Amino acid sequence: MLAVLVVGSAVGLYGHRPLLWLAERRVDPTILLVGWLVLSIGLVVSTLAMIGLLALPMDQHQSSGLFQLVGGCWTAVTKGTLPAWQQTVAGISLIMAAAIVVRLGKAVASRVRSVRRHAPHVEQLRLLAMSSSAGEPLWVPGRRAMALSIGGRPGVIIASDGLRAQLPPAAVAATLEHERAHLRGHHHALVTVAETLAAALPWCPLLRAAPAATRDLVELAADDQAARRCGPEAVQVALHRMTGQPVLPFGLPMASLLTELRISRLRTSDPRAARRLLRWPGAAAMATGALLLPAATMWLGGNVVLCAVT
Repeated sequence: MLAVLVVGSAVGLYGHRPLLWLAERRVDPTILLVGWLVLSIGLVVSTLAMIGLLALPMDQHQSSGLFQLVGGCWTAVTKGTLPAWQQTVAGISLIMAAAIVVRLGKAVASRVRSVRRHAPHVEQLRLLAMSSSAGEPLWVPGRRAMALSIGGRPGVIIASDGLRAQLPPAAVAATLEHERAHLRGHHHALVTVAETLAAALPWCPLLRAAPAATRDLVELAADDQAARRCGPEAVQVALHRMTGQPVLPFGLPMASLLTELRISRLRTSDPRAARRLLRWPGAAAMATGALLLPAATMWLGGNVVLCAVT
């Protein structure tokens, strides 16, 4: 139990540092996205599970069976048959678990309210986009070059007439492919998960760093996919021309983050298929490593419960 608590604390405090170190070495952004999301979600689940184990006085039950275990633990807590220190630990654990659950609920509710606030505008755009062919953007008037995608069902790509007027055809195609990559990869949902967890538990360094890292990585991942289909030069031209486009409270725009870094990365990236073949093994390895903490917590909890009920 102590080892799992120490590892969990270390992950929460320092788990973001190895991921940032890997990002500086230009590891595939898809692999890093897997690491950030799995590690963040796993940390929250493991924390709740560990707190739950601390709150259960397993040694106080008098009969076997899972329901008898729960009933015995509840009786021990409510009737005050525990030693004072165990009562204190159980009480603090219950308060901590309740606080985490409440904060998660508030963060989710805040996100839902934000979605509902923008829902009328988004629904209007979805209705207008229904007249376009599948995968094609909704072209809107405007002299400024602009493109963004809005997640959901169905996803929508919005582009301005200024995009076609100011960019060459290859750069326009790269821009639209970048936005399609956001929709195919469910990048909007990934950013939402990271932002919700960070809003719920902002004191955790790992969760606090996750939203910015996730937003950066989804842009890099979309750049990679656009470069493979349209060529890195076309993506570079699009980023140069579209730097400074307005950012809306919903959607993922083409050029809003890390423009210079993204252009530099495109100049030196390797679009060959051999590199892409390493993505899924790398993502699987990253997910396996990130799942070690929740797996250890579940294993510990399972063993504790099995020992108590048998």
